[in-house]
This record gives sequence, C-alpha cells and structure tokens, in this order.
Amino acid sequence: MVKNILIAVSDKKVIDKLLPLVEKNKIWATEGTAKYIKLKIESVYPVALGFDFGGRLKTLSRELFARILADRGQASHMVELERLGVEPFDLVVVVLYKPDKNNFPESMDIGGQALIRAAIKNYKNVALAFDASSLESLVGELISNNGSTTLGFRKTQAQKAAKFIAERCEVEANYL
Repeated sequence: MVKNILIAVSDKKVIDKLLPLVEKNKIWATEGTAKYIKLKIESVYPVALGFDFGGRLKTLSRELFARILADRGQASHMVELERLGVEPFDLVVVVLYKPDKNNFPESMDIGGQALIRAAIKNYKNVALAFDASSLESLVGELISNNGSTTLGFRKTQAQKAAKFIAERCEVEANYL
C-alpha cells in the first residue's frame, strides 16, 4: 500500500490525475511542487533539504535518499530510518527539467536524476513515475490495485526509467 510519497516535478499539471488518488497519503514535495499541491490538497510537507547553491541542487540529502533506498527486508535499514525519525517512501514521482542547449550544463537536473536512480535501485520496495506516460501507468496501477503497486509494475517502471536516464545522459553528453 502506498502511504508515503515524494513528488518533485517540473511541469506541475502532470500530477493532476494522481493527486485525487493520493490525497489521504503523506506527501512530501519540493518547494514549487508543494505550493502547487497545496492548491489541491491541504496536507503536503515541503522538502528543502540538502543544499541549494542558487537553485543548482535542492534534493540531495541523507534523509531523502535513506527514505528512498531503505530495503524493508534489512533490519539495519529500518533501524536507521527510525533513528532519523522518518518512514520509507513507497512512491517517488520525479519529472525532470528539460535541459536547455543554450544554458548547458547549468540546466542539468542533477538532484532529480539522482532521485530517479535511487528509486530504480530500490524498485522492489518503491514505485516510480518519471514522465507523463509513466504517471499515466501509475494512475492505472493505483486504481487497479486499490492504492497499491505490484512488484511487476515497479520493475517495469524501473526498467523504463533506466532507459530514460540513459537517453537523458546521452543528450547531455552531446550538449557538452
């Protein structure tokens, strides 16, 4: 069952179909995404962890990654989360900013890519959506499974996300 969700999206409207399905869940979101969600759902927790450097990086923090990477089958992982006073994320929704060829490498989305990669690494425990198509699939999965995701779904999403990140890295390499 999906209970704890991290959302960080560049295009806020892509989450509109998801929000009614998760409005009773605990949602953490980056600042701009949290403001958007708050217009539709009363309860959202803004995440401003890590460091910013003028907007260059906002989402790299020990807490966020511990919550994404925690393997629920590893007692030491769960003890660490308890020590931090947090629960693991069940769902990560990250839609990256598009790289701008004229403002590159400054337009690279470093934190978002790292969040996606962390969710890929822990697909056995964490569902992932990373673009409009994967969000559509997620919405269907949550509806079909009464707010839960299956291991098969999580693995398929992780595979698609890995290909997406690889293609994104190729685009960025060509921009350099």
